[in-house]
Amino acid sequence: MEVGSNLLDQGYYTVVIESAFVAIERTIQFQLIHDGAMSAAEVISSHRRLYQRGAEIGLYDNALGDDLADLWNRNRTKTYYRLGIATKEQAESMYRVADDIHRDLVDMTGVSHECHCRG
Repeated sequence: MEVGSNLLDQGYYTVVIESAFVAIERTIQFQLIHDGAMSAAEVISSHRRLYQRGAEIGLYDNALGDDLADLWNRNRTKTYYRLGIATKEQAESMYRVADDIHRDLVDMTGVSHECHCRG
């Protein structure tokens, strides 16, 4: 999360959006593995499916899982494939969403010592 903040300050908005989704997805994946809902060797290649799996084990409700998939389509896909230009506002919003989700899920696990994002 710290890297995303530094990149945001430097104006790398597309990279911030990409890293926001990486942070969200790796945090969900960690929680799935931690809770035994997924093996460390398992690969979920669909972003939407990963968000659904998080909802299935109760990390959040189905509506949030759908919202994450929609955010991915509207923000990450457009900027990653250069179908649109990332704006500062998009990058700031996605960074905040990623930070909130990351902190909530890390705090939920009770194993915050596993996270290296906090100084």
